[in-house]
Amino acid sequence: MNDRQKIALSYTYNELWIGGTYYTENLISALNTLPDAEKPHLVILVDNQADERAAKSKLTYPYINFQLGSGERNRLFQFVNKASGRLFKWKPFPQKIKGLQAVFPFYDCVQQSLAKKKIYWIPDFQESFAPEFFTADAIKSIQENQQNIQSSEEHLILSSYDALANFEHLYPAHTVKTYVLPFAVTHPPYQHLDTNWLLGKHGLPRHYFICPNQFWKHKNQLTVLQAVNLLKTKDLEPIVAFTGKTSDYRHPEYFESLQKYVNENGLSNNIKFLGFIDRAEQLKLMAESTAIIQPSFFEGWSTVVEDAKAINKALIASNINVHREQLAGSSAKFFSPNGPEELAELIQTAMTGPAFPPLYETDNYQSHIEKFGRGFLTICTA
Repeated sequence: MNDRQKIALSYTYNELWIGGTYYTENLISALNTLPDAEKPHLVILVDNQADERAAKSKLTYPYINFQLGSGERNRLFQFVNKASGRLFKWKPFPQKIKGLQAVFPFYDCVQQSLAKKKIYWIPDFQESFAPEFFTADAIKSIQENQQNIQSSEEHLILSSYDALANFEHLYPAHTVKTYVLPFAVTHPPYQHLDTNWLLGKHGLPRHYFICPNQFWKHKNQLTVLQAVNLLKTKDLEPIVAFTGKTSDYRHPEYFESLQKYVNENGLSNNIKFLGFIDRAEQLKLMAESTAIIQPSFFEGWSTVVEDAKAINKALIASNINVHREQLAGSSAKFFSPNGPEELAELIQTAMTGPAFPPLYETDNYQSHIEKFGRGFLTICTA
């Protein structure tokens, strides 16, 4: 069809913030659930050839093309465009994309400027409500950007009503039009992986818990370590596997402090730091675990929680507002993120009592994926 809506999406493969990468990948998968006649044409904007290669290897969608760089901010692209324009009357890095119905997430650059609808995205407002995890310069930069967004006449997607409440508290006079669109996840195949092989590869026993988060300080892995340490005093030996990149650019000493805690408290047999592992392997480990643990202090809408919902796996989560919103109607177990004693009790119950039930009696996660795709298209075209 020649009359498909054309929507531009920014894509970056970044293992230091893999949640942002997964967001775009999950959005494209959700759009792929739409009837063929309604599927928009996607223009994937990437900053470099490495991101383009990653996108092409990971994204499966029938109506898609890729465009490299934002041109006007890249001196190499400017030089190539200028030289090629003079010699061949052609610019390999075009700065403006014609016929765009919408662009998401919108950044202030020439390449996106012709879109009819410019849609921002703010994942959360952690810097305002948990400033201890940020530098003063970072807070200033983030809030300056938010000021520009809130005073615009454009559009803003937020992933939860909790985030919307935070936004309206911070910017009660905003003029940007807001939408709440919870995201859903689409998983690569993982069920085929052999459990015994996978456990052997990662040095895990048959019974273990898993905490799959980046090692950022606000993800609160320390409370999990403290809970395990409390249980060891009761002669219990829980095993917890952690996955994720071990670097925190805001607190570069954070992972080292966790390692130190493990060593000082004799937890090396209980705590398994697996690092950033293959996504399919991570999902299989989550599915085979006794329960998933999500201890975070702050989230906008948690990918870990969505993973648990999609797998329909028992989940122990911190009782922050967004987790309560995200897990409404589920069997999830909650604890205070500052309460290792509460978490220890839940881990002990999972180890010694009946198995925790799946999150939901009826597994209908596909409807969440379809709702995500339909909701996004509606925002783009309304």
